[in-house]
Amino acid sequence: MMKRILLAATVASLPMGYALSLPALAEDTSTTPPAAPAPADQGATQGGVGSIAAEPPATPPPAEAVIPAQRANEVRAEALIGTTVFSPEGEKVGTVKDILFDTSGKATGLVLSVGGIMGLGAKSVGLTWDEVDVQPEPKLLQVKYTEDQLEAAPTFKTQEAQQAESDAQKIQSEQPAQPPAPATTPAPATTE
Repeated sequence: MMKRILLAATVASLPMGYALSLPALAEDTSTTPPAAPAPADQGATQGGVGSIAAEPPATPPPAEAVIPAQRANEVRAEALIGTTVFSPEGEKVGTVKDILFDTSGKATGLVLSVGGIMGLGAKSVGLTWDEVDVQPEPKLLQVKYTEDQLEAAPTFKTQEAQQAESDAQKIQSEQPAQPPAPATTPAPATTE
């Protein structure tokens, strides 16, 4: 009976994950009592079996580093992506597909999805941030260009797409040119 009480006290003082990973110690019939576990935290308080010291509260960043709320002149990226973009005449020219930032975190441009039918066959076009007029209310985005002008613009390529094209060109240039297959003439038809 004493053995079971010691076992229960030992298991209760172990961290929960460790205790669950132990083999079934209750079936142990040896006469040696189980070894006491090493303390999990040297700063543990002496309260009861399994008591753990409370961690000190985390210190928040300085007040000047935290933005507690969105300002009236700020627009969230989440609100822009997928938003319809209009020409100055009010015609739809595309939707925002992505936002580009430089390494300092400054927004440098937008990638628009232009043309296509319901997104199929659409083309990506990048515009500098200066070319886009962002109005927070009613979340209106305008550019100076028509849909036809944007469709005539070069397709925007991500760094990943540029790298894939470069890799494909290297592979293609490294492969030896295949000689043309010899022309075969069909065998004459036999008549019987």
